Amino acid sequence: MVSLGIKLRPDQWKDGMVVNHKNEKAMNRMLSIKKGDIERAILELSFNGVFVKKTSRECLNILIEHLDPERLEERLRREKQATSFVGYYTSFMDTKTNEGTKGLYSFTLRKIREFCDSEGYDLEALTFEDVTKMWLRSFEAYCLTTQRQNSASRHLRDIRAVFNFAIDEGVTTNYPFRKFKIKKEETRDKSYSAEELQNLFNHKCYPGGEQEAVDIFKLMFCLIGINCVDLAYAGKPVAGKRLEYVRKKTGKPYSIYLEKEALEIIEKYKGKESLLDLLERVPNYKTYFNRMAKTLRKVGLVREAGKRSSGKALVPEICIGSARTSWATIAEEELEIPREVIAAALGHSTIDVTSTYLRTEWRKKVDSVNRKVLDWVLYKKKS
Repeated sequence: MVSLGIKLRPDQWKDGMVVNHKNEKAMNRMLSIKKGDIERAILELSFNGVFVKKTSRECLNILIEHLDPERLEERLRREKQATSFVGYYTSFMDTKTNEGTKGLYSFTLRKIREFCDSEGYDLEALTFEDVTKMWLRSFEAYCLTTQRQNSASRHLRDIRAVFNFAIDEGVTTNYPFRKFKIKKEETRDKSYSAEELQNLFNHKCYPGGEQEAVDIFKLMFCLIGINCVDLAYAGKPVAGKRLEYVRKKTGKPYSIYLEKEALEIIEKYKGKESLLDLLERVPNYKTYFNRMAKTLRKVGLVREAGKRSSGKALVPEICIGSARTSWATIAEEELEIPREVIAAALGHSTIDVTSTYLRTEWRKKVDSVNRKVLDWVLYKKKS
């Protein structure tokens, strides 16, 4: 049945004709024309074999779209959007529940959009088949004009993940990564020795932002290299002794004993509802930690009014992640702590700790190792 959009009372319809209606002649003429159009369409589509092996619902949809080209165009537009590269990329990105991961995919999409704009590609019309090895090489070259190799490679891995998912879903058979190698650049060592950290922590900083940057970095180190997002959103300690939270990156629960050095810094920057007041002063934690990292890289420089800073920075290449990598490196290389204990401390342990007893025992080991690392870095005299 094909609706013609005309409403009548039951007494106004008799033997396939409009009756007892002031516009019955015009309506019957219109119905006759539309019926003729439909019959001719059915005859044409049947003759061309379009209805073969189709269900009645499919035949009806084919007929309606044949009679109304705009509906056909709309359906094709929706299908193209759903199966186009950017449409499918967006759908794949929305499946990510981790906000950090979704943010990385979103950043890659922005780079793809910038590249397409600069090279004259119509991103909305871009298909999976359009993304060839040549396209990937051009995209990588574009990224390298403003980014390092590993950042460009991260974008390529995101694109590859979308292709893999699309192939599994039967959306495309094209796979441009078959003979395309994603390069990896060895990252510089982000860790610092106990002596270097001791010099940083004991440095007479300028009051304000510089001292705060060193304090917060020291706190992150005392908390076994806690991730910045976990620190920013951490709640109040449990019974004032342990910091309990769920890692944003992995979704796993985590517990750190708060040593006296950590408590002193927490007291200095404590928040009203959260562990620290960072988000009470800065709405975005990334803004805060980016600013903090820039400040850390300037510690040691001498400021003079009206002049550029002079001298040599203590840790000119330090980054936020250095708290975590330094803790692990010092524990392994300087204190010879077993790797499985370090892994447990960092939340990487694959050891089965499902029982309460094992959880408690490993927690004691981690607490003990953290205390050893802090004593070694903060108080041992260096040669």
